[in-house]
Amino acid sequence: MSHTPSLPPFVTRQFMAGNSPAVRIPTNMAFPPKTELVVIRDGDRIIVEPKEKTLGDIPKLFHALNDYFVGDRPEFEETERNWS
Repeated sequence: MSHTPSLPPFVTRQFMAGNSPAVRIPTNMAFPPKTELVVIRDGDRIIVEPKEKTLGDIPKLFHALNDYFVGDRPEFEETERNWS
């Protein structure tokens, strides 16, 4: 995966949060709340990125749309067309 960073690098240090190593990042670099993340170790680099959506995620995505659905859908009304 190759991409050009849109923000300048941010220097931080690893610390312990309970029994887990953690890293503090600035708010403007954070992912939206509740974003599922994937952590990959690549040599001496640790890459954190959003989990890719799969076909298995479709039911969950449709369920999330319920919050945006308002009212009944109008019935389909067929209109006469002049095909000549």
